[in-house]
Amino acid sequence: MTRQEVEQTAFSAMSTGYNCAETILHMAISHFGLADAGVSTRIATCFGGGIGRSHDGMCGALSGSIMALGLAYGRDAADQPPPVGLDMAADFRKRFIARFGSSCCRELLDRFGPQQGWTACKRLVAGTAGMLHETLMEQRRSR
Repeated sequence: MTRQEVEQTAFSAMSTGYNCAETILHMAISHFGLADAGVSTRIATCFGGGIGRSHDGMCGALSGSIMALGLAYGRDAADQPPPVGLDMAADFRKRFIARFGSSCCRELLDRFGPQQGWTACKRLVAGTAGMLHETLMEQRRSR
């Protein structure tokens, strides 16, 4: 899939009822085969809408992306050295903030203003899916 196809698929997936975190993690798993999509969607559910739809925590699209990076580049045991995924997550967060202006759901929603059908959030999720696609593709090329 190209970045554009990933973004379009993410936008469509969110339109079917997945929340932001579920959409991103599900997309990463489907596209890169990181884990079982059903289990991972359940893991991501409570991160949607800034943690439990509170809108007070980290944006669910960012949360889902960080979970995907952990699945792809995390460690399996405490006695292993810190994985490359930690640096990737920190860098991804910085890039997310540079692009969207904040990592906080509430701040993003305030900037979007009133939304019809969560269109601004869907665009953010699509853009985040594209960023994650590029990040994972860059890492795979560098290995």
